[in-house]
Amino acid sequence: MGKLSIRDESVNDLAETLAEMMGANKTEAVRLAIQNEIERQKSALTIEDRIEALQEKLKSYGFKSSRIVPPGANADVR
Repeated sequence: MGKLSIRDESVNDLAETLAEMMGANKTEAVRLAIQNEIERQKSALTIEDRIEALQEKLKSYGFKSSRIVPPGANADVR
């Protein structure tokens, strides 16, 4: 496997900043940042899960109204 070489100065600066905050070297900071992002991506809801959650939430509203009322508007005023 090839070695990682950071040539982008802004990425290098970010790695240095994180390393200083962690009290670690840049390699450890980059390793931890990548590891955390991988875990975050794995635990993120899929679009299907998000749609299903929204559908369940919408079901809880029931059929109280058949017309859309803008936020802050009085539903009885026409």
